[in-house]
Amino acid sequence: MNYADSAFYENSYLCGRAAVITAAFDFYARRATQEIKKYVFCSIDESNIPDEVKNCCCEIAELLYSNEQCSEKGVSSESVGGWSKSYESAEAQNAAINKSICDAIYTWLSDTGLLYRGIN
Repeated sequence: MNYADSAFYENSYLCGRAAVITAAFDFYARRATQEIKKYVFCSIDESNIPDEVKNCCCEIAELLYSNEQCSEKGVSSESVGGWSKSYESAEAQNAAINKSICDAIYTWLSDTGLLYRGIN
């Protein structure tokens, strides 16, 4: 089960902005749901998913989609005179997307108690 669906994405999350994901939202939402589960340890009641979790899922889905669609993926610098192009390593690219995902999770879920790792 995805934490957000395309109807929530289009009607609630976007708030009038243009959609970043135009097709296959469910695919990216499924991947985003798995990323969120890593941080919340399946503590979300899937019969009553809070809007914060749905918004987080949408943002991460957009991040994953944008990262995959980027045509100049990994370009770290370019020069014009004597044309040159440098690429960053795959490790640096993975670190960047993982940091973006972590930032989104903490932005949306830090005040919900879902990130608490102590004993209940």
